[in-house]
Amino acid sequence: MTNQNDSVDTDIEFSLSKYFESLENKIQSILSRPEKNVLTYDILDTEKSNTNKLLALKEKQRQMKVGEIWQEALGSYNGWCNLKQGHESGLDIISHSKKVAIELKNRTNTDNASSKKANLSKLAKFKKNNPEYLCIYANINDKSEKTTLKGSSKKIIHDGFELEHKIGGEFHKFILGNDTEVIIQFLKNTIDKYT
Repeated sequence: MTNQNDSVDTDIEFSLSKYFESLENKIQSILSRPEKNVLTYDILDTEKSNTNKLLALKEKQRQMKVGEIWQEALGSYNGWCNLKQGHESGLDIISHSKKVAIELKNRTNTDNASSKKANLSKLAKFKKNNPEYLCIYANINDKSEKTTLKGSSKKIIHDGFELEHKIGGEFHKFILGNDTEVIIQFLKNTIDKYT
């Protein structure tokens, strides 16, 4: 199931400045994509409800773009690979050199119960086929600023396989190490710049 072509060439020395340059281009591209503004029809729609529905649609599209930006930021960092959509594993990020596979979600409430179960099953299947890999279900954000910044990490068993659930600061530092704060600030500044 693992494909060495998915891996970033870790023999090349990592450059934070080149990473930022590439990431800024990706962020600009993601944020400049056109957004839909066609609302679904409801017989009870009013001008007021349509205004509210349009705001909700725009916020949902913004959240999806932010999730994609996080996947790019983490999946293009030193030794990590963004698997994008359509990868055979169905997962989001991998590092063959570190032997880690990740299913990434923006918030702890992004997945409903059935979606979370399906995502954990993908990780368990990957773990079954690649027992040497650490498989992580990761959330960028928790319920509050305090719990997000602190973060957490715990082992879980799903379909008989040991997985890890990492949230917030614990996960950020796991991927980005000492560059965590500077990368988060770069993401904030760049997203502001292009929105």
